[in-house]
Amino acid sequence: MNAYRIQGFRGGIADDPFQGVREAFRFGYGLNIRGEENTLKCNQRLKEDLGSDTVITDLILFYVPASNGNLYGFGDTGKIYRKAGGASAWELVYTDSNGKITGAAEYTNNDGSDNYIPYLYWATETKVSRIKLSGTWPTDVEHDWQTLDGDPAWHTMSEALGVLLICDSKDLAMVDFEGGFNRDAIDLPRSHRNKCLLGLDQLVVFGSTKGDKVEEGWLWTWDKIQPSWIQRRMVAERGINALLQGEFLMIQAGVRGGLYFWDTSNLLRIKKLPGEFGWVNPGGVTIMGGLPLLGVNGSDKCGIYSYGRLNKNEPYALNLEYIPSHGKMENVLIGALTMYEDKIYCSWKDGTTFGTDVIDPDNKAEAHYEGLVFDGGESFTQKGFRHIKLVTKPLPKDCTIEVFYKVNQQAEWQLATMQDGSELFDQEGRSKAIFTIETGGDEYDPGTGEEYELAMNLHPNGNDTPEVISATTYFEPLGVL
Repeated sequence: MNAYRIQGFRGGIADDPFQGVREAFRFGYGLNIRGEENTLKCNQRLKEDLGSDTVITDLILFYVPASNGNLYGFGDTGKIYRKAGGASAWELVYTDSNGKITGAAEYTNNDGSDNYIPYLYWATETKVSRIKLSGTWPTDVEHDWQTLDGDPAWHTMSEALGVLLICDSKDLAMVDFEGGFNRDAIDLPRSHRNKCLLGLDQLVVFGSTKGDKVEEGWLWTWDKIQPSWIQRRMVAERGINALLQGEFLMIQAGVRGGLYFWDTSNLLRIKKLPGEFGWVNPGGVTIMGGLPLLGVNGSDKCGIYSYGRLNKNEPYALNLEYIPSHGKMENVLIGALTMYEDKIYCSWKDGTTFGTDVIDPDNKAEAHYEGLVFDGGESFTQKGFRHIKLVTKPLPKDCTIEVFYKVNQQAEWQLATMQDGSELFDQEGRSKAIFTIETGGDEYDPGTGEEYELAMNLHPNGNDTPEVISATTYFEPLGVL
């Protein structure tokens, strides 16, 4: 009897159904693969934040965790929301009559009286507005403070090179430390539209698009000293959507889930997000404890992905860390991500419903794992798959594990049962379970075939989670016919 053992899970989601880096798997969600021990267990779940179910009525495209301790959200119909600390509920503080807010940031500058104070800035299609962080809503809002060249899609903002830079069609607009405004700080060639930007040491890196039907995205650099851009690099994707600085500069480009590395010299496509399509909003990225996170849209596997590693001895791994509280991975939108008070916040749209989610520290998420396709290196040899043995940490009370399998890449997963006929491993305190394979494959000889896949559903209870150490499938070669 031969054995196919799955042990170790740090490799994350593979690019290929048959192979990946060591300990990779085909797909999964809600899994914690970066714990202190290399076991498979449930991640924390997301829950709707206080007040978001009734107060938030549009899709937040940008969060700003402000230096006054508040978290602000800027929506796609012009609404501005505030959360005054983690225990506070969301509140609507302002509605911009110009509509969709396409960029927002905090920046400190001269108020005109030699007082250097922090402001909240935000942009709509053709206007920039602001308010002092110490100001009163809506009384102190400086509505239509400045005029932009105009872009209906994005005016992403970021502090870089000591100034506040604003994407504005083919230009970058700038607010300087003295409060001065320059609408045309830098110009790009016509037909380019700036979408995202990021300060990188002595440079600002920004990304542009040439429209929804042009397979060209462009990366640019500038140092605020030169009269024009310094470097540019074309990416053969439908625009640059988001930039994120973790262990390296990561770029999400196009609508097919492309992730890229660029060090202003070498450009490398490093990963593809699962599914045929997938893209990230400019505000849909953040860093959690050194780990880059991306809010993925446009896929049948939407959610909050991580890509990276937590120490140098681990592989760079892609993992679908969180599904928003609505529980859907398709036909939903993720607007923005941020970290606030050491917790991740995520905005979403589901049909006509909107919300903001936050990590639930008291409850784990339902988790799903799918292993790679296994053929034992002999795709031509028929095999008889008979038993599956799980080795786990002692199972906590009311936690359960389901086991599934496929033979020859069937359309549907087959449910494995335990020797006593039970469909769940639910025996509190036990650390071993044996499942049998009685269906699938050849109808005259169940459990037989050339290729095999294993899947598991992990069902937590409150903050307790099942924890799988290994899953071993026992099989025997049956010949080539």
